[in-house]
Amino acid sequence: MKRILLLILTISFATACSTTQKAQQGPSTVAAEQNTNSSQSDAGGPPSRQQLVGFWKMVELPKKEVNQVDPWPQPYQWFAFYEDGKVYSMMTSMDGSHTAKELDELFKTLPKSRTPNYTYDGQFITIDNPDIKNYQEVWGVNLFARDVEGLAKKGDIIMSLDDGKGNAIYYRLLRRVE
Repeated sequence: MKRILLLILTISFATACSTTQKAQQGPSTVAAEQNTNSSQSDAGGPPSRQQLVGFWKMVELPKKEVNQVDPWPQPYQWFAFYEDGKVYSMMTSMDGSHTAKELDELFKTLPKSRTPNYTYDGQFITIDNPDIKNYQEVWGVNLFARDVEGLAKKGDIIMSLDDGKGNAIYYRLLRRVE
């Protein structure tokens, strides 16, 4: 279990690192880059845009201490990535079992002009917020191609937030909402 989590976090870290800001590479970094540079491995890889678009609920990570920061401490979080490049989120202290239809109806009540935008280049999601000058989040994204006991299910996505210097500082595990 620890090895699998380390592998996933290493792959996520390699994904989050900017290709123009490479640090000195050790053997594990080279192996992680080889895995992320191929389109998919048997464990997973970057999702297609079609796999990303939809509704997601955050799933608790088994090892919370992997996160160096917790910029969004609410324990229950839902997200929607729309085809038009809009990304919505809802975060609360109370759990709920929302359907994709319910989330869609809720998010559509919010003004599009004030909703964050995202771009996806096949490996990184970049999010900006029209209400906050110079706001930007860069996330590495990986889709699990199979179940990983005690961590993730096939189809889950793990996102790693870049600190702007090529370092992954926060991980978010998402499960699709139907």
